[in-house]
Amino acid sequence: MNPFAGMRASFVIATLLYCAAIFWISAQPAPPVPKTRFPGDDKAAHAALYGGLAATLAIGLRRGKGVSALRLFFVPVIFASLYGVADEIHQHFVPPRTCDFFDWLADTAGALTTQIILFRVAWRLPLPWAMRGARRET
Repeated sequence: MNPFAGMRASFVIATLLYCAAIFWISAQPAPPVPKTRFPGDDKAAHAALYGGLAATLAIGLRRGKGVSALRLFFVPVIFASLYGVADEIHQHFVPPRTCDFFDWLADTAGALTTQIILFRVAWRLPLPWAMRGARRET
């Protein structure tokens, strides 16, 4: 399945540029970190970064045509999660970076949380699994 099906070219380009930025950050031996540090800050950064990726794709899908609520919700989460796996594998080959399961978990949690916020708060839509006939157009 093509995650970009039905999207305008500008949103496809925005999503791909976002992915390229993540790749570039991951390729750095010492990625930029904020001066303010707290326990779990790296996981919060992963969640925010991959939440942004999911949002970029979701907004592009929503502005496209003929997208079901199920696809609108799950494609960005799955895409961000799979890109997170690829990112962690990529980091394994960047000294001194490592591949971390919990980073991937934070990536996926950030994408999922973003989708819930977009659906319930920004778009005021019911979550797809709570809808009758979830194939309704958005």
